[in-house]
Amino acid sequence: MRFFTALFPPRNVVDELDAVLDRSLDIGWTNSGKWHITLCFHGESADEERFRALAGHPVPQLRVKGFGDFRGTVLWAGIDGDLNGLARAAGADDNWKAHLTLAYGYRGQPMPAFESSPWTPAEAVLVSSADGVHSPVARVGLRTSTRR
Repeated sequence: MRFFTALFPPRNVVDELDAVLDRSLDIGWTNSGKWHITLCFHGESADEERFRALAGHPVPQLRVKGFGDFRGTVLWAGIDGDLNGLARAAGADDNWKAHLTLAYGYRGQPMPAFESSPWTPAEAVLVSSADGVHSPVARVGLRTSTRR
């Protein structure tokens, strides 16, 4: 079992993003019900005290915006909104980049221009992951930031 801290977009944002993706592309699409922004991977154990310290942390308004890839094979959707402070507080390292992983086996196929409706995450979720099953372990409320 592995743990990570995540933000989950609301259903309307997931639906907007899912509607622009060409699911006929022969790549390994991830399940839209699992789409999330990973703030920090924790490994085999989670620092629950550090996670609980995120309670009340400010979080800006976000949008899913644009697409990119890691290593030319992992397709992701970008996140517009500064989550660096929250990610650092969760334990992310300097290489962290806000994104939603959409597919594996991506080979540079063109993606449409895209920008979702805005949303502000109300909570961060500590998630356990085992054999592809993600289970919430704990949740903490976040505070709306005046910065975007």
